[in-house]
Amino acid sequence: MIDHEPEAAPQYRRLPLTEGPGASPRRRRHAIAASLIAGYLIAAAGTVMAHGVLAMPEWLALHLLVLGAASNAVLVYSRHFAQALLHARPGPEWPASARLAAFNLGALAVLTGMAAGLPWVAVAGAVLVVGAVFAHSAALIAMARAATLSGRLRVVVRYYVAAGICLIIGGTLGGLLAGGAFPSPGWQQAVRLAHAHLNLLGWLGLVVVGTLFMLWPAVLRTRMADTAPRTARQVLVLTTGGLAVAVTGAVLTGWHPAAHWAAAAGMAGYGAGVAYALTPAIREMRAKPPRSAAPVALLAANGWLLAALAVDIIGLALGSTVADDLLGRLLVPVLGIGVVAQILTGALTFLIPVTVGGGPSSNRRLTEVLEYAWLPRAVLGNLGLLLLALPTAGDPRVLAWVLALAGFGSFPALVVAALVTRRRPAPAGTAGPSAGSARRRLAGHEILALGSVAAVLAVLTLVSAGAWPGHPDNAAPATATTASSGVPVAVSLSEFTVTPATIAVTPGTKLVLTVRNTGRMNHDLKLDGRQGTGTLAPGAQQTVDFGVVTQDEQAWCTVPGHRQAGMTLTIHTTTTPSIAGQHDPGMAGMDMNAAPPPTWRPYDPTLQPASGGTEHDVTLRVEHATIEVAPGVRQQVWTYNGTVPGPVLHGRVGDLFTVHVINNGDLPHSIDFHAGQVSPDTAMRPIPPGGELTYSFRAEHAGIWLYHCATAPMIQHLAMGMYGAVIIDPPTLAPVATSDVLVQSEFYLGPNGGIPATPQLLAADPNLVVFNGYANQYRSAPIHVRIGQRIRLWVLDAGPNEPSAFHVVGTQFDTVFKEGTYLLQPGNTADGAAQELDLQPGEGGFVELTLTQPGTYTITTHRLADAERGAMGSIIVEP
Repeated sequence: MIDHEPEAAPQYRRLPLTEGPGASPRRRRHAIAASLIAGYLIAAAGTVMAHGVLAMPEWLALHLLVLGAASNAVLVYSRHFAQALLHARPGPEWPASARLAAFNLGALAVLTGMAAGLPWVAVAGAVLVVGAVFAHSAALIAMARAATLSGRLRVVVRYYVAAGICLIIGGTLGGLLAGGAFPSPGWQQAVRLAHAHLNLLGWLGLVVVGTLFMLWPAVLRTRMADTAPRTARQVLVLTTGGLAVAVTGAVLTGWHPAAHWAAAAGMAGYGAGVAYALTPAIREMRAKPPRSAAPVALLAANGWLLAALAVDIIGLALGSTVADDLLGRLLVPVLGIGVVAQILTGALTFLIPVTVGGGPSSNRRLTEVLEYAWLPRAVLGNLGLLLLALPTAGDPRVLAWVLALAGFGSFPALVVAALVTRRRPAPAGTAGPSAGSARRRLAGHEILALGSVAAVLAVLTLVSAGAWPGHPDNAAPATATTASSGVPVAVSLSEFTVTPATIAVTPGTKLVLTVRNTGRMNHDLKLDGRQGTGTLAPGAQQTVDFGVVTQDEQAWCTVPGHRQAGMTLTIHTTTTPSIAGQHDPGMAGMDMNAAPPPTWRPYDPTLQPASGGTEHDVTLRVEHATIEVAPGVRQQVWTYNGTVPGPVLHGRVGDLFTVHVINNGDLPHSIDFHAGQVSPDTAMRPIPPGGELTYSFRAEHAGIWLYHCATAPMIQHLAMGMYGAVIIDPPTLAPVATSDVLVQSEFYLGPNGGIPATPQLLAADPNLVVFNGYANQYRSAPIHVRIGQRIRLWVLDAGPNEPSAFHVVGTQFDTVFKEGTYLLQPGNTADGAAQELDLQPGEGGFVELTLTQPGTYTITTHRLADAERGAMGSIIVEP
């Protein structure tokens, strides 16, 4: 039999929330929880302010708020209220603390895994989160079963259990989304809708609706309406039933679009339940209107909740795509800030003093701090939220965020200030404070609160003025790629970024983008969500003409949730000319159609015959130089024997190569021969300036092999020109009239012809793509052959980043050899031919063809953006 202390008033009149003065494990746990919640809120506000610096800031801010701050509040206070409502004897604190620790470890793993692009970390975190909530729900069920005497509102505990079930399902769906379990965009959208509704309106919404039946009269300091218990039971049926139908309908939209009607109907039932739940609150409010911080915040939050539900129902009725767009563009800020953040503000303003205060005097001190300037904060926050909900862009939206953060972002600072105040109890043994000491104490609390709010407002002022380091206007100019009219700009899509994030154009520029999906999920890129690429599978690419740009535009990935996660591209119109070092495929002053100067000499593509012997002794000297890489463009390069690419080594299977490498540069360098099989520890070690190394290998297999500098950062050494080809003839190689070698590579032009910055290389946005080290050189110095001559073209992709789709316009290949094997030979049973040789960086092969008609045949890569950057040449066929 459980003993119960008599209460001074019936359960439905007041809540047994407080403990007596002095320390207790429960009070310490509530203080820790309040600190955790404040920390997550501060992190969420900081993430919003760091937009443009952090990956996927909107997604992070929402999940810091919902998964972090709000979920911690649910775990702590739902248990607290359940004990009060069920008259349960408090048990040991360590199981609850362990659940809280596991939950937060999982939440941090989810946040880190998604932001860092590590899905397995996010999935592991989701497992921890779901496990912690499962254990929490099981503890609530066990507590309810053990209760022998319960209050009239014991049904609220069922809300908490139902909310836990929603999180278990919603968190599981989130983990599956993070792990890429739904490759289809339609199913991704459907599951994301279900995930959002379960977590926002189930896990959080049901807790809010249920708790308000008892919390609302408590914050008003008034009697609970007699109809509240019956209404609570009825609302539970409406909300849980409606949400179940809505989630089922949302998931089924992945199978059939018409299921959106079921989702809309379910949300209508949920919305009706939420509206009906407010009827006791209205009666209580008539008895005692809200005039303090906590009830005003709770009232405003419920108003935003009803508005958000109405918009959600309309969106679902119009279709799942409309609902998903509204969810990300409108409902996330409204539900996240207007409902979740404001509920936390109101509830914690009331709950922190009564759970960690330790007595009336301490409670008053904490309340004084938490309610500091509450009315201006409420007005600013809700005004900012209203502006965010309106279809505005640019400066008004920046102002909206500043107002919202000023109103709600200052509350975490007040929580910290309140917890500091809690650690300074009034002197013991005094009958009561004098009027003077009370005034001094109040003044001290106001100074602490004012200082906390002022610090937040100072940071927000920096943000609004553009002085914050992460503000987009303060980004270095090189972060924007400058586009030239009609010249394709390479854009890469990955989880969850678009690179480059900003493209600068002059008004009237014809914008062409070559978009490549380098991620692990399907993506697309559409201007204003309409015109653009189709759905791109991983590795796929598409070139899109966006037309003439006359004003600022934005493009984004329309796959559900990806825009909200940060996959946006800003197209900024500017009259500022490009500067050296920007990612400008055209580069100011560069004319891709200009002729080289008279003193220029092309790189001879002719493959020289292999020497008669089986041993080859070669010397390669590392030399730093500045050479011309396109007409009028000089660039610092690092070379083997002074050329880019280095000399071609030619031999046969079984030949022994002994290569003497002498480093005449002023940096450490090395060499890696793909044609050999040797231990990297010795053969590829860095060679200091002035040093030497001998590298020996036996060519055991045929093919065209890359050699390159292997010194870190390897991408920089390759981009600077340190590569070449080793050709090992297949044993049965047929004779041809001519044999030429083409090494495709990229140049990333540094400022004033200097060394390019590492971010420029990592962005994989080259200024030039060339054959044999010079843009379009074989258009100025074509390769000449005779009609009917059989020719062999050896092709190597040296990278460091761009693949090759080697093609000769106007003809076909009857022989294709790639990566050590024949893919196609004359006389094949299918009577087939090939149109291109596709190579990734580090791969190579050859093609054979016979040109039977005179003319000029273009050699190129069919990655047309790279062709426009200089990967073109000509073969002239003469009689």
